[in-house]
Order: sequence, then C-alpha cells, then structure tokens
Amino acid sequence: MLDETHTQDGATPATGAPAHSALADTLADARRLLADAATALHTATPDARDVAAVITETRAVTTTLAGVVAAVMDHTTILADRHAPEIRTEILADLRALHGCLTTGALLLAPALDDLRATAADTTHEREGSR
Repeated sequence: MLDETHTQDGATPATGAPAHSALADTLADARRLLADAATALHTATPDARDVAAVITETRAVTTTLAGVVAAVMDHTTILADRHAPEIRTEILADLRALHGCLTTGALLLAPALDDLRATAADTTHEREGSR
C-alpha cells in the first residue's frame, strides 16, 4: 500500500516544495478523474462505442499532458534558486524524455483512431445499404 512518502511509481516526493498550489490542485483533480475512469473500465463492461471513445480521449489526454510537460520545461529555470545547476539539467532532461514518450504515445494511437473511423464509416454504409 502506498503512503504519503512514496508515490505509485516508487519515487519519493520532492521536499521543500509547497504542499499545495492552484496548479498542483488542478492536476490532482485531473489525476483523480483519470483514476476514476480507469476504475470504471476495470469494473464495468463497456460497449464498443465506449471503448472507441476512451481510445480517442486517451490520445487527447496524452497530448494535453505532453503540453503540460512542455510548459513545465519552460519554467525549470526557477529551480536554479533552490538546486544546483546539474540538478536542473537532470530534471530538464527527464522532462524532455517524458515529453518525447507522451508525444510518441499519442502518435502511436493514430492508426487505432484511423481504424475506428474506417470501421464507423463501414458500419454507417452497411446500415444505410440495408434500408
């Protein structure tokens, strides 16, 4: 079980950071909503339309999260006041890697979205042809 000193990924939270900020609270709310969605997917039996919508929205969430990471990268200079330059450099490198993974992840869903659109178009044509 996780506690206040260990996160889900095993990292120890940063010390000296404010416990709460408006930005952190907004991201915490988003995380809770995403966790609720994951729980719903694990406990429910979604239909094909639900699964397609989740894939579409997962790509949108991933793209948005990549934007958040890019915005944070723009502000890492503020860390120079509290940390040695090499720490800021390491953090920036980690954020760049995360941004790359998120961007790639979103792009990897493009073929699935194309398949879903093609399937939806085929289904629409089949329904119209049977009338």
